[in-house]
Amino acid sequence: MSNVHDCNLPPKDTSGFSKLPPNASPFRKLARGLRKQLAVNPNNFKCKEFFRNKSCQTAEQKRYAQSAHFYVIHPFSNLNSLLEVVFFLTWFACIVSDPLEILTDLGPVSSVYDMIDDIIIINIQRILVVSFFFVGYVDTKTKEIVTQPQRVIWNYLTTYFIFDATATGLTLQTIKLIFLANTSREGEVIFTICKKIIGMCAFLTRLDTLMHFLKHITRYLRLPKGIQTAATYILRTFIYIHCLTCFMYGVPSALYIDDWPQESWMRQAQIHRDSDTTLLSRYMECLLVIVCYFFGASHGLYNVNMPNEQLYLTIVTLFGRLYTLFLLADLLKNFGIAGVAESKYEQQLSTLEEYMLSKDLPSNLRKRLLQFYEYKLQKHYFNEPEIMSTLSEHLRTELFLFAARKLIRKVHVFKCLPKATLGAIIASMKMETYSPRDVIIKIGTNIENLFFISSGTVAVINGEGLELLHMEDGEEFGIISTFTDLKQKYQIETVEPTEVFYINKDVFLGLLSTHPEAIKKFHESIEKRASKLLMIEETIKKGGVGFLSELRSGKILESLNKRPTVEK
Repeated sequence: MSNVHDCNLPPKDTSGFSKLPPNASPFRKLARGLRKQLAVNPNNFKCKEFFRNKSCQTAEQKRYAQSAHFYVIHPFSNLNSLLEVVFFLTWFACIVSDPLEILTDLGPVSSVYDMIDDIIIINIQRILVVSFFFVGYVDTKTKEIVTQPQRVIWNYLTTYFIFDATATGLTLQTIKLIFLANTSREGEVIFTICKKIIGMCAFLTRLDTLMHFLKHITRYLRLPKGIQTAATYILRTFIYIHCLTCFMYGVPSALYIDDWPQESWMRQAQIHRDSDTTLLSRYMECLLVIVCYFFGASHGLYNVNMPNEQLYLTIVTLFGRLYTLFLLADLLKNFGIAGVAESKYEQQLSTLEEYMLSKDLPSNLRKRLLQFYEYKLQKHYFNEPEIMSTLSEHLRTELFLFAARKLIRKVHVFKCLPKATLGAIIASMKMETYSPRDVIIKIGTNIENLFFISSGTVAVINGEGLELLHMEDGEEFGIISTFTDLKQKYQIETVEPTEVFYINKDVFLGLLSTHPEAIKKFHESIEKRASKLLMIEETIKKGGVGFLSELRSGKILESLNKRPTVEK
């Protein structure tokens, strides 16, 4: 038996956007399609990792769709994924090509690439800079998805805008026009070299972003985790060594200009400006020196006597040592040694694996246990009973009420109850987490509890095994058995990891005894639920096609269906 719920219901549009009429104009259909590209993509791996279950995804989709800020790009959207890929390609191309111009004495690396860079790449980068003012982000401290325009703009202005503007030449070009309109050739050369160095530093401030987007790209390509990690290490190391190699030639060039000293190691290697050498030869000679000093292998083939060159290589050596330590620390972190919570989580999983192996559990049950652990602990180990035991009674109550906040907000009957009664009901509840395909209630059983869905989705299945509908956050089940003496008529099965609050029905009825209006609303809910389920069952028995089923699936609103007609 699979761990995944095999849903028999027609697919449901969860985008949150209103349905279009079948005669909608092509422009409206195109606009709606574009709007969906800006909205949440529930199949995006970032979306699946951020939200604990599908009901939370659906709630975020509806929140974004109903927002007035339709022009803000959601961080889990298809368009944002495209922007990440374009950003990675264009920024990486510039990080590789721009330093090479230093080795060609500020000449073009390739006439074809230079034309592509000036016409296409730089303009794409400037479009990206503008678009980042409209891309939402996730606040890692509060785990909040921010799509408010003011906060999005302020976040970009206070983080990477000045660096992106400098990298794309906007800032430095403005400075040159204002302050350096008339300069000598020597001043022009110094400014151009400084512009390249400052631009490269601006590009490198985005290196972590580049690595972050590379991980996303490898996730899109579904590459193994080991390859993802190796790709980021290799690319980061290559970028550092590549830039240091080009600056190995560029820094002395900015100091020497046309007066290249005989003591320079570049004179020995015959790669100075006046020498007749190729770009590849110049690059390989500088690369050999940088690699030797970066990893501390040796001092290379040449003696470095000039103070500025010695100072630069000292900085390279120091940076190489620090970077090596960073790599070791990052490797330890990825193997679960550095992070305490992550390490304990891995230890707990290892203990669970040993337990399942000793009990010879079937693969299906193993997957369910692992899925439950991942959902419950979110890949970070914590001992909840131990934490709760150290808290005061007041704080424990506050935490429980906070966990039930979504329930209080979504159960309509609770809104008409006094705070004292509502607090007593919540305090009498208990919380339980279920894995996918767990049967919470079986047909024909006498139910002692009333259940409220806090987060997740459950399926209602009749005696013939037909799936009738799904219930989501804020809905209740077991209500018929609570207010009547009837046995359970339908089976309740979880579709995804689901958190429910439940309360003993006698306790619940006792707390509602002084609130007849709330009891009346529950009876109305029972009648509506029973009639709705009966109608769905009758429709399914007739073949599953009817006005109600087509209306629920959206076919009536979004497609033109030919109906059988009587010929005259």
